[in-house]
Amino acid sequence: MTDAFLHTIDRMAGRMREGETPTALHSVSILKVMTPGELAPELQKPVVSLILQGEKRLTIGGDVLHYRAGDTYAAAIDLPTRIEILGCSRSRPYLAVTLRPDRALIGDLARRSEPRAPVSGMRAFAVHSADAELLDAYRRLLRLLDRPDELDVMGPLIEREILFRLWQGPQRPVLLKIAENGGRNSGIEPAIALIRRGYATPLLAADLAKASGMSVATFYRRFKAETGMSPLQYRTRLRLYEARRRLLAAPTHVARLAFDLGYESASQFSREYVREFGVPPARDAARLHATMAAG
Repeated sequence: MTDAFLHTIDRMAGRMREGETPTALHSVSILKVMTPGELAPELQKPVVSLILQGEKRLTIGGDVLHYRAGDTYAAAIDLPTRIEILGCSRSRPYLAVTLRPDRALIGDLARRSEPRAPVSGMRAFAVHSADAELLDAYRRLLRLLDRPDELDVMGPLIEREILFRLWQGPQRPVLLKIAENGGRNSGIEPAIALIRRGYATPLLAADLAKASGMSVATFYRRFKAETGMSPLQYRTRLRLYEARRRLLAAPTHVARLAFDLGYESASQFSREYVREFGVPPARDAARLHATMAAG
């Protein structure tokens, strides 16, 4: 990063509050974290982001992505994700800028480019280093946030430029999946929506495949290729991440929580919880609340 960009980052770090801060440009937010550790697991929406300062580790299914300042992350579909912030402090916090991609803009970029065959058999998420032109576009975007009189006109132009730079680089396959998911060839996105709505109820593989317009075999193959998980593993993580969110929000009886989330028994729920988070639900909840209290 250039000295000018580093100066912009230092100035931003000093004035930002901790946590995720929306900006006047509605598609853009800034995340600041001062204490290293794992954040609450979440269902991450389609996104493109750039780490400005610090390091981060994402766990998506069996994939672990470790990236740092100057790296971009892009995801085309909803993904159950565990997030760990590494090596930050009050004097040098983790900072990242997040952009919720406009599917219509990406679709327009796709139409203006040479035709490409649909990208299949690849993950719907990736990490790559940002080149100088992309970093410069992000630098101008961050500077623009201090100029509200220019934001309405220049903001959408720079947002489009960022997506164009990503489209011209190695993140194109992920952006192409975002564009595809908005059209007739929606891939696995309808099945993901079905799992999200019904993760606490039984789901049939044939129904998921039908929602995506594929045979069961093709659907399973593509789902695993793009998410790194089987549909069952995806649903399990949705359940467990929701369980952890509820445990963190308020004291909850483990057996009642298990049945609310669609488990047939509390013991099955506890086994899967330990497999994902390393400790039983009640102990994990106590640890999380103790950490919050100490913080």
